[in-house]
Amino acid sequence: MKISIQNLDFSYENKNTHQERCIFAQVNAEFQSGDMYAITGVSGVGKTTLFKLLARQLQFHNGEIKFDSHSINDFSIQKLRQEIISQVYQDYSLIPYMTVRENLLLSVEIAELKVRHSDEERAKELLAELDIEDKYDTLVSDLSGGEQQRVSIARALMLNPQVLLADEPTGALDKENSLLVGEKLHQLAHNRGIIVIVATHDLAIADIADKKYRIEDYSIIGG
Repeated sequence: MKISIQNLDFSYENKNTHQERCIFAQVNAEFQSGDMYAITGVSGVGKTTLFKLLARQLQFHNGEIKFDSHSINDFSIQKLRQEIISQVYQDYSLIPYMTVRENLLLSVEIAELKVRHSDEERAKELLAELDIEDKYDTLVSDLSGGEQQRVSIARALMLNPQVLLADEPTGALDKENSLLVGEKLHQLAHNRGIIVIVATHDLAIADIADKKYRIEDYSIIGG
C-alpha cells in the first residue's frame, strides 16, 4: 500500500472568534508499505491532527489523501477501522481490570466482528512476536509500562491493519523501554510489510525510523 497526501490544506476554526488557525497548507507526503516513518515537530504543530486526518476523524478542506489509487473519502470510517488503519496511543488505552487476552479479543468485538478461535491464536502469535507471550492471562494492571505498550501494539494489530499510527507511543516510558518499543515497531513494519507512522518528540525513536518527516511552517518536510 502507498499513502499519498497531495496539496492538503487544513485549518481549525475558533468557535468564539470565527478565525481560522492554519495547520497545513499545500502539504505533500508519501508513505510506503514496509517502512517505519517518524513524524517530529514541536507540540501543537499538527502531528496528532495528521493522524486524525488519515483516520477520517477530521475532514481536510482542500487537496487529497489517497490509499493507493483510491481517495480516502471512498472508504467508510468502519472499513478504515476494520481493514486499513489501527492506532496506538501514549496512555496505552487498555482496560486494567481485564487480562491481556481479554483486551486483545475485545478489539475484535469493538470492530463488530465475531471472535473466533483463530483470533485467540493470532493474539498469542502477536504477543510472541512482541516477546510477551507469557503475559497472555495476566491482568493488565500487573504489567509494567513497557509491557502495557507492547500489549497495546498487539491489540492494534489484531485486525491485521495495513497502516499502524502510533501517537507518542514511548512518551510515558523510560529510555530502555522506549528503545525496545521503537525497535519492535520498526521490526513490525519490515516483517509484516505494513506502514508504521510514529509521531514522536524522542529523537532516539526518530533515528530508528527508515524515513523522517518534520512538521513546521504548515508543511511536512523530509521523507
